[in-house]
Amino acid sequence: MTAEQTTLAIPTSIDGIEFVMTSSTGSEVADSAPTRFHYRQDGQMVWGDYVGDTVSVGRFVGRRDGDTITICFAHRLSGGPEIVLGTATSELQRTEDGALRLFETFEKDGELHTSVCIEAPAASDSTDRDLVSVASEGFPMIDGAAFLLESTTASVVSENPTRFEFREAAGIVWGTYRGDTVTTGHCVGRYRDGVLDEYFVHHVVASDATLLGDSSTRVQTREDGRLELVEDFVLDGVPGYSVCVQVS
Repeated sequence: MTAEQTTLAIPTSIDGIEFVMTSSTGSEVADSAPTRFHYRQDGQMVWGDYVGDTVSVGRFVGRRDGDTITICFAHRLSGGPEIVLGTATSELQRTEDGALRLFETFEKDGELHTSVCIEAPAASDSTDRDLVSVASEGFPMIDGAAFLLESTTASVVSENPTRFEFREAAGIVWGTYRGDTVTTGHCVGRYRDGVLDEYFVHHVVASDATLLGDSSTRVQTREDGRLELVEDFVLDGVPGYSVCVQVS
C-alpha cells in the first residue's frame, strides 16, 4: 500500500459520485461508451441509475453496510425489449494510485462474475435523470400514478398511510415512498403481463433501521376504475401481504 492510499479514506457518502465500468467477466466493456453508474446515498440507503455499453437504461436500489454495498437492479438491454433483474455486492476500495473504485461480484446465467468500476468526473450532459428518453413499448400502466397503503400484514396502517409514487419507462418501474412507519424509501422493478416484480429499500422510523426487500405485485382495476396493487413481499426475511389503492 502506498503512502497516498493510507491518507485517502473511503468516503462515508458516495452521494452524487459517478463510476465508469472498466472491466467485467460477464461481458466485453465498450471503450467508447462503457456503462456509467450515478449513485445517490442517504444514510445507509443507496439508489441511482446507469446507462451505456449493453444497457440502454437501468435503475438500482440498495443498502450500504460499511464499505460493502448490496444493490438490486433492473435494466433494459440495448437493441431489444428484454428487462434484466438481479442483485450484486460491491466493495468500495482504493486503487494503487488512490482512485475510488467498486469491486463488484454478481451472478449471471448461474455463474459468478466480477466487474470493476472507477470513479469518474460527472457526465457533462444536463439530461434530467428522472426522464428516460428510451421509448416504452406498449402502454405504461403506472407512470405518474400515486398509491396509498390500504392494508398490510406488516403493521397497523395509520391516519398517515405510506404513499407510493411511480415512474415507468422502457419496461422499468421505479419510484419513492414515505409515510406511516417509513421515513423514505426507493423501489425499482419490471412491469410485465400485469405483474410488477420489484426490489425496495427503506428507512424505518421506529427502529432506525434500513431494510431491503422484494415483492411480486398484481396490478388490478377496481370497479370504480382506480388501480390497486396487491402485493406479496418479503421484508428483512419476513413474508407479508399488502394492498394499495390509486389516489391520482
